[in-house]
Amino acid sequence: MSEIIFKDAKITRPEDNQVEQIKKIFPHISPVEKGDIVAVKIHPGEYGNTTHVRPVVVRTVVDLVIEAGGIPFVTDTTTLYRGMKLNAADLIKGAAMNGFTHASMNAPFIVADGLRGGQGREIQIDGEALSSITVASAVAEADSMIVISHSKGHPASGYGGAVKHLGMGCLDRAGKIRVHEVGKPSIDPEKCVQCGECVEVCPWGAITPPEIDHSKCCGELSCADACQQEAIIPPSDATDKMQNRLGEAALGPIKALRGRIGYINWVYDLTPGCDCFNFSGERFVEDIGILGGRDPVALDSATLDKINGQMKVRGSSIYNLWGVNPLIHIEAAEKIGCGNREYEITG
Repeated sequence: MSEIIFKDAKITRPEDNQVEQIKKIFPHISPVEKGDIVAVKIHPGEYGNTTHVRPVVVRTVVDLVIEAGGIPFVTDTTTLYRGMKLNAADLIKGAAMNGFTHASMNAPFIVADGLRGGQGREIQIDGEALSSITVASAVAEADSMIVISHSKGHPASGYGGAVKHLGMGCLDRAGKIRVHEVGKPSIDPEKCVQCGECVEVCPWGAITPPEIDHSKCCGELSCADACQQEAIIPPSDATDKMQNRLGEAALGPIKALRGRIGYINWVYDLTPGCDCFNFSGERFVEDIGILGGRDPVALDSATLDKINGQMKVRGSSIYNLWGVNPLIHIEAAEKIGCGNREYEITG
């Protein structure tokens, strides 16, 4: 049973602010040894999103890493969708526009998988769906890592937290494609009006309506989201298969760093959509607080229980946000050996 440290969002004293809460959590979760090069993994949000983790939270963790004798760098990876994270140059620019700079964080921001997402290391994981996965090189080559996740909803996985941060956010482009490739869609020619919206959002030149070239398609499905005619149809089992791969892929970074990872879930501004959205929707539940641990499966399980505990008041659960059950990827991560869902909360 894993220990999960919890600090409540409901505070009444200035000395219990988020900075001080993280200082109290850090000794319980830190894998940092003197001289370590330490990756501090974040998601800085697409430009226009305003509910991502705040730079002050990242700065606090960076300063604690330095106090522990580590050499920190803040990092994220490129994406498969078109936006300000498609390549390293735009990702660094977008992160700075959202306030993530050396000045604000006291550490450099490094894109972990290189200029175009092609820098990774193959890690054997021996899963049922994935025999191996490619982890972003700067993550794989670090000595230890702190993962700071904004807990929120997600249209493909139902929920995004520590496991998703490992099984997607720590991968290079090839790794992300392996997780997503089960989602390669088709186009219903009777619904397609050839408006070209899908062509605009696809960075890979895979779409010539009403055809999709599966040799170029990554299965990321922003094309389906863009189609107002609902003419782009993913495979019926795409969500479940993607989540299983997501959970298995989480073992890649854990093996690469020999388990030397600490996790913080920042459970504020809980919106239905991911920080990949270039906007922030209305919160679906009140702020909960900060949870930390050394087991990502236990941490996400505890976070989901906290979220659902508040949503029950409204007769709902996080599973109702998108009609997607996030326990699929949590259970897949547990099955492959990323952690255990049993936990004990301490303060």
